[in-house]
Amino acid sequence: MGEVYDQFVRDLEGWRVQYRDNPRREIILLLMLALEREAIVATAYREQIVARRLHTMPVSEGVQELIRHALIWAWKDEEMHAIYIRGVIFKMGSLSLRVRAFLKQIAGETGGWAGSVKNHLRWSAAPLSNSLATLLTWVGIATGQVPEDVRKYLKYGTFREYSLFNVDAEKTAWLSYERLVELLSTQFDMSTQVVEDFRRIQDDEARHTRIFEILGAAVGENDQLVAGEDEDSLVQKIGAIGEVFLPRRHRITLTSGNPVGSAGPVWVMQGSNAGEKLSLFRHLLEESCLSTRLKERAQDIGKQAPALHVAIKTSFMFGYHHKDLSPITDPVLVGELASYLHEQGIQDIAVVEAPNLLDRFYRNRSVQDVARYFKLDSPLYRIVDACEEQVPYAYYRGLAQYSIAQTWQEADFRISFGKLRSHPVDQVDLSIGNLQGLGARCDDFIFSERQSHRDTAIMMLLSDFPTHFALLEGYDLAPDGILGMMGSPRPKSPHRFYAGADSLAVDMVAARHLGMSDPRDANMIRSACYWFGDPSPGIQVNGADEAIAGWRGPYHDEWSSLLSLMAYPVYQFGSGRGALFVPEMDEDAFPPIQRDGLLLRVGRKAIQAFLGLRHGKRRSVITR
Repeated sequence: MGEVYDQFVRDLEGWRVQYRDNPRREIILLLMLALEREAIVATAYREQIVARRLHTMPVSEGVQELIRHALIWAWKDEEMHAIYIRGVIFKMGSLSLRVRAFLKQIAGETGGWAGSVKNHLRWSAAPLSNSLATLLTWVGIATGQVPEDVRKYLKYGTFREYSLFNVDAEKTAWLSYERLVELLSTQFDMSTQVVEDFRRIQDDEARHTRIFEILGAAVGENDQLVAGEDEDSLVQKIGAIGEVFLPRRHRITLTSGNPVGSAGPVWVMQGSNAGEKLSLFRHLLEESCLSTRLKERAQDIGKQAPALHVAIKTSFMFGYHHKDLSPITDPVLVGELASYLHEQGIQDIAVVEAPNLLDRFYRNRSVQDVARYFKLDSPLYRIVDACEEQVPYAYYRGLAQYSIAQTWQEADFRISFGKLRSHPVDQVDLSIGNLQGLGARCDDFIFSERQSHRDTAIMMLLSDFPTHFALLEGYDLAPDGILGMMGSPRPKSPHRFYAGADSLAVDMVAARHLGMSDPRDANMIRSACYWFGDPSPGIQVNGADEAIAGWRGPYHDEWSSLLSLMAYPVYQFGSGRGALFVPEMDEDAFPPIQRDGLLLRVGRKAIQAFLGLRHGKRRSVITR
């Protein structure tokens, strides 16, 4: 073992003795240490810095891709660990403990950035970054934040040296979590789920250790592969740790039966007027080979097509008033889709939706209530509330989500029927974002005590319960603007439909048409590319392939961009847990749960007027 590991063993033993009569204090110490450490590596392993280093190494592009992807998975694991641990700390303690946790996380991210610059960028390649990293390193040394046994690794060295140092670092993390699991198991107020989560984190660190051991042994002192090592041998060794550490083209089990990331054709239908909507939508369903997909899926699982259970995830729970139908999936088109499926012989069709934060403030906001309000009531399908039928489920990967809607879990064929709409953080909110709420409630992944990010929760769903087909509608009323996913005072009429078997490919094409030069700039799309592979090279667009005229998006000018950048931190910390950011509700149908105070009423009206969440006198009615 290296010096870092040996010193940490001594530290752990010292804390064990020091806090033997106060295990709670040792738990907090270890959690803070773990948070800082995870923040360090989540920054140090980030894709941009590692990819830049790999480009300088005299190895083939295939080997570069293997190493890059293995480290991306380690990086994304560490990001998940950091947000989970911070959430645990936030749920444990006082305001002062939360502040300490934030400071630890910031310190870790700063140290991780400085360390990655020193490790991977020569002075000549990045003199300014190196100067700042050196300054931060000396500040860390002066304040005792950089241990002596770590200092010698804070320099540009070989990739082998970098890998072997991280073997030591990952092993110390494993030890830390081993002790945490031991301590947490004795605490009556810690759920067994938390203990199991830390065991999963411990297992992740063991896998990261093996990855760095493989890389350290494969790369020599000159950053070339050692004799006897090649791309095939690395695929075999890394794949033995887990297929997730391999690029998509080398996976077998994880890609079987999961269309997400598989690329292929995306159909785009462009109409010219409102009267063409239904005929064009029917044409889309026929041309996009939905009936063929249904038959292929039935054959794969040994059923006849009429016996398939089909679940359609729509979006209507952000609907707040019949005068603004822009945030909801067109009910007429939902009915038309159900009719088409019925014609294919499908008997069991479920339209699935999930509650959101609006039910915290207004009555009659169950999925069934809102469906009735917006006339989603066809006899061809049944309405399912995902929140009411959650069943326990252990996801293959990820943290802080432990259940799934039973209908979605048991469906033989899953369709995401989303909406063309803007989003202040992701820029767009399309068929993948449409899946939120099928597991844990979406508000579990928004506020500061969250233990996972929204995109991670959705990727967990897509990984274990993938969509088999994706549809996007933006024909009559597509909400544009800063908070388009909640509504729009001036919705667009792009007269556009999208469809395809790969929901990620569908979203990438739609995002490009909504003005994103690189769709991976959207957090949701970028996360999906990490999890399932980037389908861009294999996408074929059938139909219209040009930008939607007049679409502005949340970053269309400097003022809107500033507001969008502020949206998430303001919503997270300054919205009263969402109480301020609600649209002008139809209170006859959805009365307030309690009488709001004067300040809240004034604040809501101001926000509604400022962000366009008031329906005013406009009517946005979807018709046949």
